[in-house]
Amino acid sequence: MSLLLFWLLLFLVLWSLFGYGLVWMGLARLFGRREAPLPETPLRVTMLIAARNEAAIIRHKLETVLAQDTGPHRLDILVVSDGSEDDTLAQALSLGAPEVAAVQTATHGGKARALTAGLARITADVVVFSDANSLLVPGALRHLLRPFARAQVGGTCGQPQPQAARGGWIARVEALFWRYDSGLKAAESALGGAVSAQGTLYAMRRALVPAVIPDAMADDFYISVQAPAAGRRLVLAPQAVAIEAVTARTGDEFMRRVRSTERGWRALWAMRGLMNPFRHGFYALQLICHKLLRRLVAFLLPLLLAVNMLVAAEGWFPAATLALQVAVYLLAAAAILLPGARRLPGAGQAAFFVLGHVAMAWGIIRAGLGVRSSRWVPVREDAP
Repeated sequence: MSLLLFWLLLFLVLWSLFGYGLVWMGLARLFGRREAPLPETPLRVTMLIAARNEAAIIRHKLETVLAQDTGPHRLDILVVSDGSEDDTLAQALSLGAPEVAAVQTATHGGKARALTAGLARITADVVVFSDANSLLVPGALRHLLRPFARAQVGGTCGQPQPQAARGGWIARVEALFWRYDSGLKAAESALGGAVSAQGTLYAMRRALVPAVIPDAMADDFYISVQAPAAGRRLVLAPQAVAIEAVTARTGDEFMRRVRSTERGWRALWAMRGLMNPFRHGFYALQLICHKLLRRLVAFLLPLLLAVNMLVAAEGWFPAATLALQVAVYLLAAAAILLPGARRLPGAGQAAFFVLGHVAMAWGIIRAGLGVRSSRWVPVREDAP
């Protein structure tokens, strides 16, 4: 019985970490959508930026947006300062650009409430959501809007890219993860549609965006999955790149991941009906594998280690998998506790892997305990 459980756990872990992505990329090559681009449809577009104490970066952010080639589209920008205690509002208005509007809420209510306040002012065809600290590369916005020429497209996802030069070892390792994740997202987009968007940069048809964004949920997930919930496609726009700063401080990055998982788990549970394959087909399978199972791996890993210890004497393969797990965890511990050990081959990757899964587990536990992270202080490096 223990040996059977070992094989089941090993399959689930390997399927989630590697198998699902490789199989989906293969399926996308064979059966994925290959659609020729259609002529662009002129759209009224509003970019909504929720900001909290972002005076150091907001002006530069707006400059990168205003410099974008928008083609036939009309672009406006709305900044909602979430009760900021610095000059975020003044900096947003300092450009004097007629396309830019900015308002400030009376109190710090959290990002969801800032987005809700902004959405009440928007009547455009498409809403573009972007984090205050993510900087758009030239051409990103037009690439993000191009797929809306197809009526079946309800939303588009940009491509986040970590700012490795400023993020230390965390960002360098995360860049490796993003390259794999980008390939997986492209495969999902070609098959069942992109699973969800990231707040770095994404766009939605205004009619699909809820009037009220729930507190203490991952707003980017909750908003973007309204497209498949309405029977529309969410597609990846890989050339819509936005540079995202990553903190070099391990503790800050760990807590960011904890909050992200807690909020994401709550949003996933709220939209659990999308995991019904009889109603949502391939998309439901992708959501189960990419979001549900991927998070549960944080609990499957320690269980696999414990079961592996019980069956290590059953043959060379269980003994080898146990040795591999122990080596990864020891290497991760050395990299986390001893900065000099991060130069060892694979140490950074091992630490990223372990810290990421511990953060996932803690985030899910927090969600189960009723912890609700709706407000916090953004962690920022020095502005460029």
